[in-house]
Amino acid sequence: MKKKILFEKEKFTLKRKCSKKGCLKAGVYKAPKSENEIKNYIWFCEEHISSYKKKWNYCKNMTQKEIEKHIELDTIGWRPTWNFSTKLKFKNFEKIFPDYFNFFKKKKQSKVIKKNSLLNNALKILNINGNDINIESVENKYKKLVKKYHPDKHNGDKKYEEKLKKINKAFEEVKKQLTIQ
Repeated sequence: MKKKILFEKEKFTLKRKCSKKGCLKAGVYKAPKSENEIKNYIWFCEEHISSYKKKWNYCKNMTQKEIEKHIELDTIGWRPTWNFSTKLKFKNFEKIFPDYFNFFKKKKQSKVIKKNSLLNNALKILNINGNDINIESVENKYKKLVKKYHPDKHNGDKKYEEKLKKINKAFEEVKKQLTIQ
């Protein structure tokens, strides 16, 4: 008596025969019966599946437009789609769709004005007009002001020390605003 091993796989024997007449080999490979019966299969051996594939032509009875439409539907998975282009204009969009993620809330203007006023004050301290500013011009102006108002140049005068603190604070604010934009 032969001992059975615990995880030994049983040999799988196919009971299907090749669909080709006269062939006694096992039908391992499936193929659709016809263009109309795509989900119904016939089974072939390795030798006969290759000859069946060579003869198979799904698009033989289709026009060029039908083939292109079929390819287009394949790209979207045969699911219906609709157009969300700019042609559709919704008024009161926030009333139609619920605002779960607060997309439609209008942002408060006070924070923007406050930031702009901080930036304007900082630019005034640095003696820069707010028209066309960039980080290089601000740094150059800052360096000139530091050299001019440094307390060591004025024998440690507290007035110049306070002025330099304001210049440093203004420079940091302008730098912060320029990196945000």
